[in-house]
Amino acid sequence: MKSAPECPRCGRHSIVQESETRWTCLNCNFSKNLSHHNSRHNSRHEKSLDADDDNGGWFSIFLLAGMLLIVMVEVVYSQEPPQESTDHSRPAIALQPLH
Repeated sequence: MKSAPECPRCGRHSIVQESETRWTCLNCNFSKNLSHHNSRHNSRHEKSLDADDDNGGWFSIFLLAGMLLIVMVEVVYSQEPPQESTDHSRPAIALQPLH
């Protein structure tokens, strides 16, 4: 009996063939589309989906974290510093006119 190929992500021999071109690890759900090896006429969309499988979504996580950091910095720096409250409407001592 043939053993399953080793998974590049988890290292276990649990890769199974889902379809003619798609292979998936039963242990960690790593998935690889090998259609670009069989045909040179794939669209860019399919190739980008395959790249997303390889990096595990880390690029998306870093991109979202960076955007969140930028928004937080903008919110902090857009707030005005608190002003000292001084009431200039009435003096504490009534002034008497000089005669």
